[in-house]
Amino acid sequence: MKDIETRFVRAAEAGNEVSRMLETKKIRLDICAKIPGSPGKPPTARFVSALRVCCNRENILNQETAQNISKVVTWKRSVSSLSSSSKSPLTAAMITDDVGDSNSDFVEQFAMVSGSHSSTLDRLHAWERKLHDEIKASEHVRKTYDEKCNLLRRQFARGLNAQLIDKTRAVVKDLHSRVSVAIQAVDAISKRIEKIRDEELQPQLVELIQGLIRMWKAMLECHHKQFITISLAYHVKSSTMVQQGEHHRRAAAHLWNELDCFSSSFRIWVTAHKSYVESLNAWLQKCVLQPAQDRRRRKRKVSFPPRHALSPPIFVLCRDWLAMMESQSLPTDELCKSIKEVMQLLRGSFDHPADHQDKTTTESQSRNESQECGMLENNEQEVSGSVEAVEGLQSKLTTVLDRLTKFSEASLKHYEELKQNYEIARDDYQTGRSNAHLV
Repeated sequence: MKDIETRFVRAAEAGNEVSRMLETKKIRLDICAKIPGSPGKPPTARFVSALRVCCNRENILNQETAQNISKVVTWKRSVSSLSSSSKSPLTAAMITDDVGDSNSDFVEQFAMVSGSHSSTLDRLHAWERKLHDEIKASEHVRKTYDEKCNLLRRQFARGLNAQLIDKTRAVVKDLHSRVSVAIQAVDAISKRIEKIRDEELQPQLVELIQGLIRMWKAMLECHHKQFITISLAYHVKSSTMVQQGEHHRRAAAHLWNELDCFSSSFRIWVTAHKSYVESLNAWLQKCVLQPAQDRRRRKRKVSFPPRHALSPPIFVLCRDWLAMMESQSLPTDELCKSIKEVMQLLRGSFDHPADHQDKTTTESQSRNESQECGMLENNEQEVSGSVEAVEGLQSKLTTVLDRLTKFSEASLKHYEELKQNYEIARDDYQTGRSNAHLV
């Protein structure tokens, strides 16, 4: 059991790198209460929070006080508002020194070579909001411009005073200039968003994929060795009587609570992970003009880019990532089911311990000397039942570790394929752009 426990600690530590990439120390949440019941929380925050729960839960529970847990999401705006210059490790270190005095709990140096992921998402959101405001304002100017153009045409048709026509014409020219400026502003903001998307967000997602590959590779090794250990221990028969005392019941209850927290956190992590990728892919779909569809094919959903189209690699990456999450090829349900079976078995160990103990004590006191043979037989049955219960628990735990191994193996395989597909799309895109420049 000590070896299995050590492997669990190593598996948890395998997620520390991804946790640092996502800058989880910038976020403080009530893990048990606020994650499940927070429908308005952004998908990125849910993903980061749930990932921290699954990968680093033990350290959180040991280090966080009740005051820190009760805090809501807090972002360091001074860090999030940085430009792409935040990629420099020296700059990051200076930032840490500047804001470290205010509240060190919320500060962590960037773990990504390509810069702060949360800062990139925050600045993309700010630029998108500015783009929305510019388009909204330009639409109002454009509407006024169209109205004045119609008015000018009517004045010409009616042959009104030349002075009045010149006045309207001046207004139209001014509005036309404002529309041109608005179009240039929208174009500049759009190019800025594309620059951040291609030069910052895309490398960060690639780094995240690589970090997840390393994480699942380490977890696969840990869970596989755990499975081998418990499988070998399953064949070792012990003749020692299994104690069914208070210590056993407390251990069973503690294990049940840990499995319950792990199961719920795992489901939250999977859901938040999928929501995170869905949000990225949905945003990318809004960045392009969807191709015209044939009327006969309107019912079929067409996503950009099509498989045969030459598109920026980030589109292919997020499209395939989302397809992986929606394919249900990961044995998520099987793993959760095996954990639930262990919890049901443990529940029977501490549901009614007091009544069972009182009943056993009363029966043992009421027996007389003439029932010694029957008492010995009952004791043997109790010992046999205890051994069977332990063997049943061992069998269920073996199944859980087997499912954990298979889940880690499937995740590693999918992320390696995702990385390979991205590299192919990147090379094709670079080759296509080079050929286009030559033409």
